[in-house]
Amino acid sequence: MPVRTDDIVLELETIRLTLSASTGASIVALEHRDARGRWADVLRRMPPESHESSDAGSFLMLPWTNRVKDARFRFDGSEYPLVANHSDGTAIHGVARDHAWSLSDRSPITARLTYRHQPDASFPFDFGGVVRYEIAPDRVEVDLSVTNLGDQAFPAGCGHHPYFQRRLHSDADELHVRMGVSGRYECDDCIPSGQRVDDDACALLRSGGPIGNPGLDDVFAGFGGEAELEWPASGVRMRMRCSEELGHVVVYTPRRGDGSADAHVCVEPVSMVNDGFNLHERGKTGTGVRVLSPGETLRTRTDFVFSSIS
Repeated sequence: MPVRTDDIVLELETIRLTLSASTGASIVALEHRDARGRWADVLRRMPPESHESSDAGSFLMLPWTNRVKDARFRFDGSEYPLVANHSDGTAIHGVARDHAWSLSDRSPITARLTYRHQPDASFPFDFGGVVRYEIAPDRVEVDLSVTNLGDQAFPAGCGHHPYFQRRLHSDADELHVRMGVSGRYECDDCIPSGQRVDDDACALLRSGGPIGNPGLDDVFAGFGGEAELEWPASGVRMRMRCSEELGHVVVYTPRRGDGSADAHVCVEPVSMVNDGFNLHERGKTGTGVRVLSPGETLRTRTDFVFSSIS
């Protein structure tokens, strides 16, 4: 495959953010320079020859997040098929990540990209997406929104899928993760099947200790809008601060084929629970699904704020 030629680089002395317009407005790389002048990749780095958002450092999810069971959902009494794009037969992570976005404006520290979706087999409603990235000396700011551009209401959600490095400057790093959550959804194959349970996984996340290798691929409720990640041996802390619309979080700690921990951990702030469209139609509360009327917009904000561990 030919290398990408449209990467956008936003850069300051301490932050370098690389984006790909042609790959779903995804983050190619996020680099941070610490107080000792050392650069490190905070997210996994997307290979230059890749044109798949699933290889990105972080990709955008809209107009839904995570899985839709059996690649179909019901809304307002009607059933809508989607395109199954995962081996388990679900429709996963929305549709906007699979398309090129248009760069509408940029500066050395900001970039605004837009996407327009016409109804098709992948999603039957007309919507638009807008994302604005901005960097400052100690942070990355991401404004993400989805707007109903059609004449029918539809259910919607959005979120982010970052792959954080377990190690930065030191091989001795053990990534610590702290966040407020109130319960993990009981699931069958990542599809909620029961109640939210305050269990050992919730206690692990609230503790702020090493994330370890728990084999999580789970959605949690009661996300307080802030997650703290620390790389103690490297002396770096990052706080992920989210607007209230991002009220759920998915934590994914992938394993290699031999069962050992992968090099990355995903902490995904999302507006809705897995399979939220179908749960919402069945009258479940607390799904986070937003029904957007014509012209209505769901707006979210996520900041990644860096500091040193004293």
